[in-house]
Amino acid sequence: MNSPGPEQGRDDDDAAAERRAWESAARACYREIGVPFPERVVWVSSPLVGAFAAPIAACLSTGHRNNRVLESVYRAVDGTAGESVGHAVRAAVRVAADGAASDPVYGAAATALHAEIAATMGSALASAVRDLPAREEGRNALAGVLNLVAAASETAVGAAVDAAVGGPRQDTIRGEVRRLWRAHLAFQRSGTWLPLVGHFRQAPPPGHDPASGRDEDRPPQGAVEQEAARSAPAGWWWWPFLDFVMLCPRPTELHLEQVGEGAGAAQRPHRADGPAAGWSDGFGVYFWHGTQVTRAVIDDTLTADEILRETNAEIRRCAIERRGWDRFITEAGLAQIGPAVPDPGNPGQTLTLHDVPDDIYTTHVRVLLCTNGTVERDGTRRRFGLTVPADCTDPIQAAAWTYGLTPAQYAGAQRRS
Repeated sequence: MNSPGPEQGRDDDDAAAERRAWESAARACYREIGVPFPERVVWVSSPLVGAFAAPIAACLSTGHRNNRVLESVYRAVDGTAGESVGHAVRAAVRVAADGAASDPVYGAAATALHAEIAATMGSALASAVRDLPAREEGRNALAGVLNLVAAASETAVGAAVDAAVGGPRQDTIRGEVRRLWRAHLAFQRSGTWLPLVGHFRQAPPPGHDPASGRDEDRPPQGAVEQEAARSAPAGWWWWPFLDFVMLCPRPTELHLEQVGEGAGAAQRPHRADGPAAGWSDGFGVYFWHGTQVTRAVIDDTLTADEILRETNAEIRRCAIERRGWDRFITEAGLAQIGPAVPDPGNPGQTLTLHDVPDDIYTTHVRVLLCTNGTVERDGTRRRFGLTVPADCTDPIQAAAWTYGLTPAQYAGAQRRS
């Protein structure tokens, strides 16, 4: 068997440090409300697994053991989230509920500590800050991105939960899965949990030797690694109960694009060929240039009619951009305004102007279909669409507008490079 290399070793060390920070922050919250911390700590592979596993385990821990209903719920999870997620849910439930005290007098609600912890989260953070050495806090450049991913994850998980356990049947386990998940959302979106984890992430872990400035069981980190640890919080998902606490790490992959240059540059989630944020079990959330979209948008499987019937204007715009205006114009049969004309700025290519239905954008626009002046690596020229004001009445006027020129000026333009 191959030994892990230095990079893998650092990754493992960092993951261990993150888990220590998570568990330390959770202990601080339990301590703040005066509840013994359960030594049954369960790590799950994604927010989707935890959303199902935590409520199911809570029900089983409080005496609700209807195997017929439980198997029905498991089958619903398999059908909604896939068998790999279903297997992970079963495994997490076994670890969380195995051997836990079962008292049918108390319902699952009595074991959930979300409300109590949410009410004292600020105090827990204040206590943690008092107990830690003073240090300069690094600017968290990823905070806005993580908030977007968190909100997208909640949307995706909420839809999966409703699909699996929604409907008229209100048996105990289904009802608790739905109710506890929804109750959990408001608590989970608290802005206090990540700073609390962050403080413990920066605290010296057990085994730290202050004289040498290094841990006994891990090599010292360089300045770049330390800054990365400060600017990339461990995650934000956890489920606190009396008998167990369930935790989920941050995404295993996060794809970002830079917007702007210099000091004003920012980052946003984006990926054109898969989830922008993904976890190890395959759960992920999808973004197109910072806008959350469905998988169908990124996979480009929607029909033109489905795109036009999309009620969310931003998602509709993203779906068109992902499809490409040249294809969409043809597939949707958008009306052409006037004839095609030669492009003065790109000899040998043509320009066409097309009307766009009013409800695709918030304002009425038209789209100019043109050809890239640069040849792609495969020898082709990419056709693309540019939105222009609706009062543009011919392609030359529209092309001139995109450059801030008059039609006469654009007509005399040299070939673009």
